[in-house]
Amino acid sequence: MRKIYPFILISILSIVVVVGIVSSQEKKGPRILIAEPNFDFGFAPEGTFMVHEYTIKNVGDEPLEIKRVRTTCGCTSAPVKKMRLEPNEETTITVIFNSTRYFHKTSKAAIISTNDPTRPSEKVTFIANMDTVKPRSITPVPRKIDLGRGNNFKKNAKVTIRNISDEPLTLQVIDYYKEYLNEPQLSAVDLPVGGTVDASVSIREDIPEGEIIRSSFTIAAMDKDGKEVTRITVPVVGGGK
Repeated sequence: MRKIYPFILISILSIVVVVGIVSSQEKKGPRILIAEPNFDFGFAPEGTFMVHEYTIKNVGDEPLEIKRVRTTCGCTSAPVKKMRLEPNEETTITVIFNSTRYFHKTSKAAIISTNDPTRPSEKVTFIANMDTVKPRSITPVPRKIDLGRGNNFKKNAKVTIRNISDEPLTLQVIDYYKEYLNEPQLSAVDLPVGGTVDASVSIREDIPEGEIIRSSFTIAAMDKDGKEVTRITVPVVGGGK
């Protein structure tokens, strides 16, 4: 038995060395990482815009070049803030979806081409459901926020969310477009059966006057066990002369 122990020790050390070499090789050159490449807007209205940001990081040891971004539909645009990332640097890709003439559940994607030799093509995807017939647990009134434009533009607004299910729910803001919006505020998180909660939203103070706003925020509803039962996205649009 004593002769076996050195053999086992040598084998373990060999595995550790190999794993270390492989791990080191994985980070050689530019390497793209999208930690959360998929997003679900949940239920959303037709004929407006909804927005989500994805974070792209270079986890390699050489600069990452984003060569091109293309979308799978003309209804979607996907601008990138920065096309060259140094090691450990991050940027965002903003997906803007126009739901005009969509009355059902749909999925779209943006394809990202880079100089990462191991993953030269990556994608981010989203799902949105514009089906107005299918029952849901919560409903917002109004379904979208129009801030107006010109002299009628307002920087603050709210929607009222009603629980139309047969069980009490808990609400949580899970996403909002930080480029334009301050974090939306809920008047309460507990939503009883038949009850309502207000969700207030405001435009950031540093947004220039007259800028066109295309934004949104997403709220999830959880049951008593903390399981998500549905989510909704409320578009926030307006601005311009």
